[in-house]
Amino acid sequence: QAILAESIAALVVPRRFPPRVAFFPDRTRIADSRPSTIVQAAMARITFSTLLIAHAWADDRPNILYLMADDLRPQLGAYGHEYMRTPHLDAFAASALQFDFAYSNFAYCAPSRNSFMSGRRPDRTQALNFLTTFREAPGGDSWVTMPQFFKDHGYFTSSAGKLFHDGMDDDASWSYPSNQTTWIGYATCVDGDFKAPSRSVDGVWVNYCGVTNASETQLTDEDLILEEGLKRMELGHASGQPWWVGIGVHRPHSPYRVPQGFYGTELFPGGEGDVVRPPRHPLPPANIPYMAGNWHLGVEGSTTGDVQDSAHGCPSCVVPTERALEYRRWYYAAVAWMDENMGRALRKLDELGVRNRTIVVFHSDHGYHLGELNEWSKKTNAEVAVRVPFLVRVPWKESSLGRRTPVRAELVDMYRTLAELAGLPAVQSGVQGVSLAPLFDGDAAPAALRRRPAFSQIARCGCHGGFKRNSTECSLNACARVAKNSSDYNFMGYSMRTDRFRY
Repeated sequence: QAILAESIAALVVPRRFPPRVAFFPDRTRIADSRPSTIVQAAMARITFSTLLIAHAWADDRPNILYLMADDLRPQLGAYGHEYMRTPHLDAFAASALQFDFAYSNFAYCAPSRNSFMSGRRPDRTQALNFLTTFREAPGGDSWVTMPQFFKDHGYFTSSAGKLFHDGMDDDASWSYPSNQTTWIGYATCVDGDFKAPSRSVDGVWVNYCGVTNASETQLTDEDLILEEGLKRMELGHASGQPWWVGIGVHRPHSPYRVPQGFYGTELFPGGEGDVVRPPRHPLPPANIPYMAGNWHLGVEGSTTGDVQDSAHGCPSCVVPTERALEYRRWYYAAVAWMDENMGRALRKLDELGVRNRTIVVFHSDHGYHLGELNEWSKKTNAEVAVRVPFLVRVPWKESSLGRRTPVRAELVDMYRTLAELAGLPAVQSGVQGVSLAPLFDGDAAPAALRRRPAFSQIARCGCHGGFKRNSTECSLNACARVAKNSSDYNFMGYSMRTDRFRY
């Protein structure tokens, strides 16, 4: 027993994790080619099963499965919307820690993802639109991203779909190449699809569509993403290393393209008992500054909302109720299709037999307006645009399972949180956010976390002509393609969420 204890200690101490070489890759040798005398003496006397136990103790780091949706507000059954068709994420929430007040730091796809994947706030990344990434910020070329941090500590890392924004992937983050998976029929869907009538100013954009037997391709974006994502889970499992695998689906981003069986009219039929309701607050507050909204008819001739409707285009230009219900119905259907695919990834953990040693994270990049405040997009600092669903399951933290917390979380917190939950060494000092790991121990939340506000921001460009409230339009779509040093890059709006108010 003493020899066994000493031999195990020699294998597991110090707890330092170099780039992973399996301790027993061929069941006969260990990673250190010059084992100590005590290990040499013990090897002759301990059984192979004991070696496997020692191996498990020597590398008990958990896997990380990082699941993401796109443009998803907390529109899940678990968040009180019982009519939603989200059985997989609802079941997952019942076995996870649910954050009821979690927030994106920037309600726009690329800036948000550049932020939480690098662990830096948007003002630090300077990646505020679709022109630059965090790597171009001062010192950004030496920053270690969240998955890169795990890679540097011996993890297999890879992703499929949309983790970093499309076309902004970060090769240094992956030990095995990612696959960003191109969109199928972005904006216009594909020939043969059932398509909504185009109501955009240019008559081109389609807000939703359904796959039919005549569709040019029967596949959806999510079919392709899950194929690549499940493959990477298998590769990570087969690697003999702990793994960090990300799977990011496109839905419910518009256009809401879903397969048969998931049409909006199938899952959420109208008529008596219709659960789909029009937005409760369809108009913005009186005298709101124009720049606070996202209404303008853009330079391409379409509205700057994601849902395109020619009735939209100014603070008081409201989409008719009938069409508002139509768009909301298909958004809900796209959420259901997203949930179906999250279920596939969660089931894969059981197939691989690693559920109990895998941390699972689920969130979206930001929230979404569905007609509230006369917005049909993200791109504002309103609560509905920045609040996100946020679920984290740590199987061995039993007191956290099935629990909800009112503590405000920011997506930038995820980097430090996962590093601590995985038991890894300290992250780079420049990583921002805080670790939420103490919340998983079941005790009362530390005062510093309970009192902590959440911060969000959004940019406005093209606000010229002597800006005066409600008289000058900010015409460049939340600065999507405006260089930071351009004279058109006019304003940055900031918001702070406390326990009672949004400032």
